Amino acid sequence: MDLTSEQKAILDGAQGPYLATCMRWLVEWGDVMGARRLIRVDNTHALLPVPNLMARGASQETIEQYVEGLREACRHRTAPGCYCTVHATFVTLDQIDVKENDPDQVRMQQEIADMAAEAGFIPTFTCAPYLVGNVPLKGEICAWTESSAVVYANSILGARTTRHGNESAIAASLLGVVPEFGVLLDENRKGTLRIEVSAQLGCPTDWGALGYFAGKLAGLGIPVINGARRPSQDEAKQLCAALATSGGVSMCHIAGVTPEAATLDEAFYGDVPQQFIPFTDATLREMYDSLRHRTGDEVDSVILGCPHASIREIAEIASMLNGKRVSEGVRLWVNAARATKAGADAMGYTRVIESAGGTILCDTCPTNMRIAARRIVTSGFKQAHYARGMVGAEVIVARLGPCIQAALAGRWMGDE
Repeated sequence: MDLTSEQKAILDGAQGPYLATCMRWLVEWGDVMGARRLIRVDNTHALLPVPNLMARGASQETIEQYVEGLREACRHRTAPGCYCTVHATFVTLDQIDVKENDPDQVRMQQEIADMAAEAGFIPTFTCAPYLVGNVPLKGEICAWTESSAVVYANSILGARTTRHGNESAIAASLLGVVPEFGVLLDENRKGTLRIEVSAQLGCPTDWGALGYFAGKLAGLGIPVINGARRPSQDEAKQLCAALATSGGVSMCHIAGVTPEAATLDEAFYGDVPQQFIPFTDATLREMYDSLRHRTGDEVDSVILGCPHASIREIAEIASMLNGKRVSEGVRLWVNAARATKAGADAMGYTRVIESAGGTILCDTCPTNMRIAARRIVTSGFKQAHYARGMVGAEVIVARLGPCIQAALAGRWMGDE
């Protein structure tokens, strides 16, 4: 890789051993991926979490060593001119009664949050940074963790980011550069698979079904979705999350929506394939059925807000719950960014949801926290996909209305 004299000096330790390590991470990653150079990054979304129950069984020494690595990262300032936000965690910093919150881990996470803020990170603690102010413009170079947000940035906003992990996103935040490869380059943003939509997509979860279908087929490719109407923000959020769940997708094109794909022709760079894969109403039903695994109808957990809920979704949930009560024995979780909850607090939505027996969970989600459940109903395809392995629960994915019905009844009542 061609490095500038300044980059070589950092690699050689001119700015200390930690930044030299960060530069090595980026250079070695770039070499493996065939990058020829490092380029300026405008925007990052980094993961700085203490492990909480993710590290169940690990020694205290191992946990301390890991957390010390986070402290070391936060002892360095973020790169000048780079807008850096922080991804979700594995604890909640809210003072709520969640037994899965390890007090020592919460204390350490608060310490990291405070250090990160001093270093220049904005501790948004969300998997959907675009809901709380981190909205890059078309062409902006980003380094984002959280695969669903990566797909959203590339596909809906027209920004450019490869899929990052902890080390590379932290390094990009502190050094202000990333290796140039993959979808950062024009030639690698061409569509590879054509999907023609005839199904009636009526809500965000339907769009999640489309994404789950397309991701399975696309793998590491770039699916192009044609024939669908323009999605809402919440529908686009579910589409992008599901694409990154069932496949290794970094972006898609929605013809007429994606900023660089005003037409099908533009999405394929003038080389539109004649063959396509249909997504019909029957396919839509099949996707729902594929993530409904249960041995009974009793429900003990309903999870909404994966990725984190928008204020519009919280308003809709509050409207459905107003004057009603969640069934005894059911934990109703609405996951959201702290900034979104602050709006919900001010607008009265939090009071309605809590009066009904629900909880708005900030900074994290029940699956990340390994909150035990036997049978989960959720409106998110991503949540349904991962909850099976991460908490060992049976899952039912459904539209929002049936999810709320299940929370109120304490059992799966079927679709609307």
